Amino acid sequence: MRVKTVQLFSVLLFVSLSAGAQAVLNNRMLAALPDAEVELSRTFNSTSLYGYIDGGAELYLEFGFDTLVTTELTIEGKELKVDLYRMKDPEAAFGIFSVSRFRCNGGEKLTEHICRSAYQLQFCKGPFYVSIINDTGSDADQHASGEIARNIIDNISNAGFDSGGFFPFALDEETMKSAVLVRGPLGLYNGVPSLYEALEGASDYSAMMIIRDGKTLASVRFDSDSSAVAFIKGKNKPIHPENQAIASDSTISVISQRQIIMPF
Repeated sequence: MRVKTVQLFSVLLFVSLSAGAQAVLNNRMLAALPDAEVELSRTFNSTSLYGYIDGGAELYLEFGFDTLVTTELTIEGKELKVDLYRMKDPEAAFGIFSVSRFRCNGGEKLTEHICRSAYQLQFCKGPFYVSIINDTGSDADQHASGEIARNIIDNISNAGFDSGGFFPFALDEETMKSAVLVRGPLGLYNGVPSLYEALEGASDYSAMMIIRDGKTLASVRFDSDSSAVAFIKGKNKPIHPENQAIASDSTISVISQRQIIMPF
């Protein structure tokens, strides 16, 4: 398939950052595409997102949403759609990726966190979560999706998600394939519904769930001392100041004043 350069966006996308500065994401992000034509490109913010994914916007906002650029392409008469979300931080990007991926196939590992199926390619890198959907599931369309993803990934220089803030041990690639990160009840319900009741009542937190030695571990990090104390007091389990939860199925381990690990 012939590759040519196209102008994907007619204007620059200005993305708000927490520090109040602005970062520019321009058409170099998708500069080299297979023989393609842009049919439509739209930008959404936290207010207008409801007009694009009515009923699903709350999930993105719960994680920490900033801006979405969605672009519809045609390649040799076949349709592709690229949804490029800028989230508030790499954790938010990994979180929405972790609850969105489903039945991932193999393929070239273009970046650390990527999921392929016949009709969709998803990945996250830095604060960006990207979904590329093709029309037919054919090898040609999957290849085109891969080329789009490669070019976006190559133009993202931001540091990726670091799981080290959640667990006191390294997580291998196999563990990360099923890891889920949530920041509230909607993410929990979509990602690990079996733990919905266990974390009911928690507020102002980020939680990462992994499977280790056949056991589910949830590392919960609260935004304030009061949120942590309120949740821990509501639990009817022994609490230890060391990492005993990692080797037990009945304790809550206090990692720090605002972080605990719970086994299930």
